[in-house]
Amino acid sequence: MTEAARTLPSPSSGELLDAVLRLGRDVHLEMTQGQIVDRFLDVLEELFPGRALCVRVVDVRRSDPAAVTVRNGVAREGLQRDPISVRPSAIEKSRVKTAVAESAHLRVSPRWDSPFQGLAAGFTVPLVASGELYGALDVGYPLGVDLAADDEPLVVPIANHLAVALRTERLHRETNLLRDYQAKLIEHANALILGVDRRWRINVCNQALCELIGAERADILGTDLRDWLPRSARGALTKSIADALRGEPIGALDVELETRSGQRVRTLWSVAAISRAGHVEAVVAVGQDQTRVRELQRQVIQAEKLATLGQLAAGVVHELNNPLTSITVYADYLLKKAESARGGAPTSLDEGDVEKLRRIRAGAQRILDFAQDLVHYAKPTGSEVKRVSLYTVVEQSLSFCEHLFGKADVRLIKDVSPDAGVVLAVPGQIEQVIINLVTNAVHAAPRGGTVWVRTIREGDDWVGVQIDDDGPGIEEQHRDKIFEPFFTTKYDGAGTGLGLSIVKNILDHHGGTISVGRSEAGGASFRVLLRRLGGK
Repeated sequence: MTEAARTLPSPSSGELLDAVLRLGRDVHLEMTQGQIVDRFLDVLEELFPGRALCVRVVDVRRSDPAAVTVRNGVAREGLQRDPISVRPSAIEKSRVKTAVAESAHLRVSPRWDSPFQGLAAGFTVPLVASGELYGALDVGYPLGVDLAADDEPLVVPIANHLAVALRTERLHRETNLLRDYQAKLIEHANALILGVDRRWRINVCNQALCELIGAERADILGTDLRDWLPRSARGALTKSIADALRGEPIGALDVELETRSGQRVRTLWSVAAISRAGHVEAVVAVGQDQTRVRELQRQVIQAEKLATLGQLAAGVVHELNNPLTSITVYADYLLKKAESARGGAPTSLDEGDVEKLRRIRAGAQRILDFAQDLVHYAKPTGSEVKRVSLYTVVEQSLSFCEHLFGKADVRLIKDVSPDAGVVLAVPGQIEQVIINLVTNAVHAAPRGGTVWVRTIREGDDWVGVQIDDDGPGIEEQHRDKIFEPFFTTKYDGAGTGLGLSIVKNILDHHGGTISVGRSEAGGASFRVLLRRLGGK
C-alpha cells in the first residue's frame, strides 16, 4: 500500500493581500536588485512553506548570465546561462512582447524545466512588466508532496509585484547612471556651462567656469546669478536670460568676465530655455573662452600677413623702381654736366634742368610717402589705448584736413554731435583712419564738389563716422578689393594702394568694422563703426 502524498499549506486571500501590502511598504528605490529579491523570497517562504524557490533576473538587452537566488533547494549546474523555459499559456497571460518572446533568454516549452537539483515537479512564472521580461520565479516541490494546483494563481500576483519592483529598480539605476554620466560630461566639458532656474538661482556650474572665475562650486550653487556677474556683463547676459525665460529665441552673446587674477576675458555664450509642457523651467547657457580662439585668429592673421610678404616685396620693387630710375638718370646727367664745366665752375642751368630737378624731388617724395605708408601698414602709430570721445577725435582729424579742401576747391559739410559717444581706442590711430578716408574723399570729389562727414550710431553698442563724397564712386567689382594691399584705382601714380589697407588694419586691431557703399550724391560712402562704451 503506497503512502499518501502530503499537501503543503497555502495562504488565504487575506494573508496574500497582507503580504502584498507589506511588500509595497518595505520595497523602496534605495534598495538594490539583490535586496529586493531577498525581501520577496522572505515573504514567499512565509506564505508557501516547504517549497523550493528560485528567482532568476535577466536583462534581455545584454548577454550577461542571469542573477540566481535559491531558497530551500540547490540550483542545477549551468542555470545562469540557460534560457528561461515558460509554457505557452504563461507567455500569453503575461503579454510578453514578441521581440522578447523570440530572444535567446526565453524558451517556450510545454513542460516545466526544473532549475533545481533533484526536483521534477513545479512551475515557472515569468517576471514581466510593461511587456518586458525581467526574469522568472520558480516554485518546486519535493518528492512525496502533492503538487498544489492552487499555488500558481496565488504566486502570480506576487511575481507581478516583483517584476514591477525589478523594473523600477532598473530604471532608477539606469537613470542614476545616465545622470552621473551627464554630470561628468558637463563637469569635464571643454566649455563653460551654467544653469539658472526661474528665480535666477544657479543650479549648474561646471569645473571650467569655476576655474575661470576663481570660485568654488559650493559658493556658487544656489546663489543669484546677478551677484556673480561684473557690471559690464550684467546688462547683456541678464537680458538674454530674461528673454529665454519668456521663451524668446536667443542668439550668440559676447560677455566679458573677470578671472581670478583680475583679468577680463571675452566669452561667447549660447543661451537656451529648458521647457516642460510648454512652460520654461530653467535656462542653460554654454559659453566658450574666446582667449584661445582669438589667439588662433591672431595667428591666422599673422600667417596671412606673412603670406603677403611676397606680394609686398613685389609691390615695393615695382613702386620704387620707376622713381629711383628717374632719380639716378637725371642725377647722373646733371653731375656730368657740372663736371664738364671749365675751371670747375658750375654751368648755368636752363629751364629743362630745373624741370629735371623738380622730377628728382617729386620722385624722392613719392618714395618717402610710400615708405611711410609701409611703416603705418606694418605698425600703426601710437599704442596707448584709452577712453576717447568720438566727437573730439573727428574734430581733431578734420582740423588736420583743412588745407585739402582749400587746395582742391571742395566744400566740407559736417554733422558731428558732441554726444557721438565714447570708444576705447588709440586716438592717433583713429585720427589716421579719418584723415585717410577724408583725403580719399577730397581726391575723389570733383572741383567744386562736396564731402560730407557725420557721426553715426548703430543700435546701443556701436558708434562711428560716415564719410560721403559726390565723386564717381567705387565700382561694384572693386569693393571687395579696395582694402587689399597695393590695390588702387588711382592710375595717375598718386596712390600707393596702402591707404585703405592701413585703415582696415587699424580697425581690425580695435575690433571695429568698415564698409563701403554708394552715397546719396552718387559717390563713395564709407562707414566706420567702433564698439561704444557705456555712458556718453
